[in-house]
Amino acid sequence: MKQRILKYIIKWENRCYHNGIPDEIPARLDQLNKAPSYKAIARAIIKNDFCLKSLGYSKGKSKTYNVLKKMELRTRGKYIQLELFNQTQQVQ
Repeated sequence: MKQRILKYIIKWENRCYHNGIPDEIPARLDQLNKAPSYKAIARAIIKNDFCLKSLGYSKGKSKTYNVLKKMELRTRGKYIQLELFNQTQQVQ
C-alpha cells in the first residue's frame, strides 16, 4: 500500500504537479478523481482501501486462483479441451 501511494504521488508530480500535490482540491474535482490530493490519500487509508481503488488503482489478479482453477479443470478433464480450443483460435 505504501509503495502504491508513493507511485501515485510520483506519477502526479511527473504529470503536472512539480511543486507537490495539494492538500485539498475543489469538491467537484475530487468527486470526478480529476486531480490528486493528500486528503484523497488520507480518506483511502481511513476507509481501509487496501487496493486504493478510490485513487484509481484496480485490484490485482490472484495467481493462486488461476492455479487452483487449472487444477480443478484438470480433475474434470476439461483443461485439455480448453487447451485445444485456445490452439485452434491462435491458428485462425
